Order: sequence, then structure tokens, then C-alpha cells
Amino acid sequence: MLKLENIKKSYDGTIVLDGINLDIEDGEIVSILGPSGCGKTTLLNLILGITEADSGKIIYNGEDMTNLPMEKRGFNIVFQDYALFPNLNVYKNITYGLRNKPGISTKEEVDDLIDLLGLREHLSKRIEQLSGG
Repeated sequence: MLKLENIKKSYDGTIVLDGINLDIEDGEIVSILGPSGCGKTTLLNLILGITEADSGKIIYNGEDMTNLPMEKRGFNIVFQDYALFPNLNVYKNITYGLRNKPGISTKEEVDDLIDLLGLREHLSKRIEQLSGG
């Protein structure tokens, strides 16, 4: 289990994250959604150990890893710039991984997520037509 306790992070006096508490159970899938600049990447960088928290704790399987170096945490990241296929449109990028495990998600579940993320109008666009945020 990953647990964040009262995480706070600021840059040059500007608070980016304040009082973040989160419990993620083993096997649970979590999405972090929000507008560009709201702290999503900062939160991931804190968990990975790329960035240090100003205060709070990051606990993984009962071990406080708040001050543990990145290379000893055992986490990885896939950056969005390299995780998308430029030769495929948005819809084909979204459903690419489902081709190998078609039973993992129904078409209705995929459609619900597309609507939740507000991507319906972008499905036929190529990747280079999207903003990075």
C-alpha cells in the first residue's frame, strides 16, 4: 500500500501541493486528473523521489520512504511524450493496450473514461495536434 500523509510542496514560495493525503491499496488503479499546472506531475515526482517534499510522509508497505533516494524506491515512470504512438490517432492510442487483453475493459467502460476525460472531440486527432497538458 502507498500512503501519502499531509504532503506539501512549494516552488519559490508558491504552494503547489498542500495537505495531500492519499491511500492506494495493492492492485488498485488510480488516475490523477486536473488542469495543467495543478500539481499532478509534482505529486508523481514526489512519490518517485525525483522531487523532495517540503513536509509530510510517503509510506510504501509500511516503510517511510520520504527521504529514501529515488533509485531505492523501486518505482518507475513512463513519460507521456514517449508513451504515445505518433502514427496513431488519440482513440487508437487509448485502445492500443486493450488489443492484447481485450477482456480487461468493455467498450462502454472505455467510452465512459473518454467522456470523463473530455476526450471525445479529440479522438480522431493525431498526437502532435494535442497540447502536452
